[in-house]
Amino acid sequence: MRRLACVSVAATLCAVWPIAVPLATANTEPGTPEPGRRIVMLVPGQQAGPGTSSLDQFDEMAAQLAGEGYVVHAVDVNGLDLVADSAVIARAVDRATEGVEVESLSIVAHSYGGLSSRRYLKTLDGTDIVDTYIAIGTPQYGSPGGCVQLPGFGFDGCPITPFIAELNAGDDTPGDTGYVSIRSDEEPADGRLDGGQCRLAPIENLVHEGEPADTRVIDAVSGALSGQCAGDFVDEADGDITLAESLFPAPTVS
Repeated sequence: MRRLACVSVAATLCAVWPIAVPLATANTEPGTPEPGRRIVMLVPGQQAGPGTSSLDQFDEMAAQLAGEGYVVHAVDVNGLDLVADSAVIARAVDRATEGVEVESLSIVAHSYGGLSSRRYLKTLDGTDIVDTYIAIGTPQYGSPGGCVQLPGFGFDGCPITPFIAELNAGDDTPGDTGYVSIRSDEEPADGRLDGGQCRLAPIENLVHEGEPADTRVIDAVSGALSGQCAGDFVDEADGDITLAESLFPAPTVS
């Protein structure tokens, strides 16, 4: 469904968008070359329900990042068919980067959006262009909740699916992309990946659905985009992480 988005930065920008919308663009003086863009793609999790959108949860984050000079795009995926969503992300990135000078490109993804985004990185050459991948509350080795959903309606995220098996075969963190994990202490999965990953300490008293709008998460995303690892950088060997170990972590596990 095409949606109308309006955001005010220095002036109001309104766009009808089927895949991605530039929520903000940098100001330049007339006649001066436009600097390289620092692009951030926001990828939501599963849609909140009929007639609603998980994109709305990113409003505060988009506004803060725009104020910090990023060019922000929201990718309109529904988190029900993660293979199809991966292709939507690829097209959105192509549109966001077409004909512009890119200084950096990052993906900030929530929940199942982190799974489809990582598939884009791993199987659709996303690591060639994405500098930083920030997953918020993403069940990287699958979520038991996905097992009660139907194929095409979120079942991809079940731990026993071919999608999850392919996603976690070999190196979880390929390429030169920086991988970051942010989660609350109430997540049913810890979001770990093997290979190099920055893991922030779990955030207390934060429900999964509210993560993208939480100021602590937004500040953590801002810091990660600037190259900070306000947590532990961990480099685990391929195969060291198992589904059983990643599920139902203790609140103190990061």
